[in-house]
Amino acid sequence: MSKSQEWITKNFESLVSKYGGKYIGVVGEEVASIALTPKEVIEKARKMGEDEEEVSILKVPAEEELICVL
Repeated sequence: MSKSQEWITKNFESLVSKYGGKYIGVVGEEVASIALTPKEVIEKARKMGEDEEEVSILKVPAEEELICVL
């Protein structure tokens, strides 16, 4: 698992509350870009000088999507 993937796992709850319903690009231990589509995430990361292969892209679920009915 990459450093950014580990960071995403550790910070998943806060990512959901901040970015639910959006795509994020994570580099290392920080959110490098936020957008409505994966393509936009990559474009924003490129503009920031990030190497596209180092960006972990995640569709952050909205809080409503995580509610389970038992």
